[in-house]
Amino acid sequence: MNLLIVSGLSGAGKSVAMNALEDIGFFCIDNIPAALLPSITAFSKAGDNQLKRVALCMDIRGCRTPEEIEEALSQLDAQGIEYEILFLDAPDDVLMRRRHPMSISDGLSTREAFRRERGILQPLKDRADYTINTGLLSTSQNKERICDLFNQNGGAKSAMRLTVMSFGFKF
Repeated sequence: MNLLIVSGLSGAGKSVAMNALEDIGFFCIDNIPAALLPSITAFSKAGDNQLKRVALCMDIRGCRTPEEIEEALSQLDAQGIEYEILFLDAPDDVLMRRRHPMSISDGLSTREAFRRERGILQPLKDRADYTINTGLLSTSQNKERICDLFNQNGGAKSAMRLTVMSFGFKF
């Protein structure tokens, strides 16, 4: 099984990444709590239809402390499960264009919510195999970058081809 853990800051493009991964053949599961990570990997190996490429999104919605994340990753390591981590980041000025989920749920300022989120997700960022700063990327550029990194058949340029041929007749 090819396991990819996708994480990053709120508003940095995780949903775009998960959609792109799904388009290139990953079985995607969003919003995985850290404590469920070892169980989900066991599920994906079970049964007749073993999943070959799995992307799990872990973020602030399912991880409340860095210790939870460290424990989940340590359990994967102890089970001998190989995985890669993709971490999506962006500068605060780009992220601050929208309200942070913690500012809504916990009554924090948006700046404080991003500061806390960075601290909680630091173990994932530290272990990341790939870190993408999406601050200067458009949505389509972010998607293309993800496809280029993880598509087995040569990236976004070969993921889908569309040829339009236009011609006209005089009569």
